[in-house]
Amino acid sequence: MKKILAIDDNESNLMLIKSNIMLMLSDCDVMMVKSGEEGIKIAREELPDAILLDIVMPGMNGFQVCEILKNDPKTKHIPILLVSALGHNTSDRIKGLNMGAEAFITKPFDNTELISQVKVLLRIKNAEDLLRKQNNNLEIFIKKQTKDFTLSETRFLQITEYAQEYFWEVDENGKYTYVSAVIAKILGFEDHDVMERKYLFDFPQLIKNPKSDNTLREIFGNRANYKAIELLCVNKAGKKIWLMVSGFPIYDKDSTFLGYRGVTQDITLRRQAEEDLNKSLKINRSYQLKLKKLNSELVKAEEKERRRIAEYLHDGIGQVLSITHFNLSSLKNKKLPTDIQRVISNATTFLSDAINQSRLLTYDLSPPVLYELGLVPAIRWKLEQIKNNHNLQTEIDATEPKIALSSHNRILLYRIICELLINVIKHAQAGRITVEISNDLHYQYFSVTDDGQGFKYSTSSNKSGYGLFSVNERLDTIQGRLVIKSDAGKGTTATVILPIKKS
Repeated sequence: MKKILAIDDNESNLMLIKSNIMLMLSDCDVMMVKSGEEGIKIAREELPDAILLDIVMPGMNGFQVCEILKNDPKTKHIPILLVSALGHNTSDRIKGLNMGAEAFITKPFDNTELISQVKVLLRIKNAEDLLRKQNNNLEIFIKKQTKDFTLSETRFLQITEYAQEYFWEVDENGKYTYVSAVIAKILGFEDHDVMERKYLFDFPQLIKNPKSDNTLREIFGNRANYKAIELLCVNKAGKKIWLMVSGFPIYDKDSTFLGYRGVTQDITLRRQAEEDLNKSLKINRSYQLKLKKLNSELVKAEEKERRRIAEYLHDGIGQVLSITHFNLSSLKNKKLPTDIQRVISNATTFLSDAINQSRLLTYDLSPPVLYELGLVPAIRWKLEQIKNNHNLQTEIDATEPKIALSSHNRILLYRIICELLINVIKHAQAGRITVEISNDLHYQYFSVTDDGQGFKYSTSSNKSGYGLFSVNERLDTIQGRLVIKSDAGKGTTATVILPIKKS
């Protein structure tokens, strides 16, 4: 809570000031006193954030109060706003400001102007408090740094001998006036070979790169800072070396440009490591592309094998089971002993179950409806199967019953949607599943929505499981992506987004 002290011998003026401030500045508390002497006492005790001071008062006037407060080390930092009907008199204004007041407002005053002036005083107080705190911290810091520097000067000189950087200074023309001795270790030149002999623009020698040379000259000409400029140079032995140059312009007290000071660091090892890393990344990307291609081929091979096995089950085993069932069933009409009729009945029952199981297995491996009728009928069949086997309500909303997809993409999407449906059955504890298929000018959308328990999903999480990882990997091969929206207790929507390829 900000504290504001109002000093005025007129109680009506005090009440007016207080009501305006309390109305417009809810975080301020207003203290009111009717004399200069009492105001000085309260100011020293309470140390308010701002003082509103009337000039014309019996006894001690506002000018005297202002002068006393500004000469007191304890209160001199408190901003003062002089409030008086004498404000039209220029000499009085000047006198008040010379006494140390921050501002002057004339009675009768506009309420908005008063509040604005008070806000300015509070900003001044905050800024001065912050500045004093920073100055105190700076003094403490300087004392500590001075002490530390004195204690560690020898240590610092020893460390610089092993540092991979040298310090330098050039004059207004770019000629070196100082370089640290470490330059000999980095470039092979002694400091006396460089000072007063070489220029920042041509030393060390740059590998032919006019752009680098122009950059150095342009920065120097504009008196800008050198910010970590990386240059490929040659040392005294003719070996290529990477250097990073940083520096800043220096001026005298009359703002006359004197030159630059800076540091040059040997970053050859770092650049070599970066180049090695880039090579490794390129190799890794190449391996990733090969793996993705291999994965795509594996998916195609897997689907081909699925279909081959499904055809074998249907045309081979399925046919044998059906014929066997037919032959055994024909014996039911024969007059055979009861025990034989019972064996035949049991056998035909088992064969019927085997035929149904083989038919379901055939559809799970490679549903013929997918190849013969398309994606939407296949998904509708899968939802009907889920409805019957798992007692879930299912629905499909396909605004585009005929979707232009390649055979490979159609199969891939069917498998991905089945994977998402299986996730719902396993984890969501849902009562309803909806599959929606739609498209716009650029993308096709395949969404699986459930009303289950949901979960907190994050794209940065590594806990999404192998199932979703596999889905993303498969989609990546056809430039698709998976977007999941879910929250605890609010169900989940998993949307496969596939770009529409223009013919």
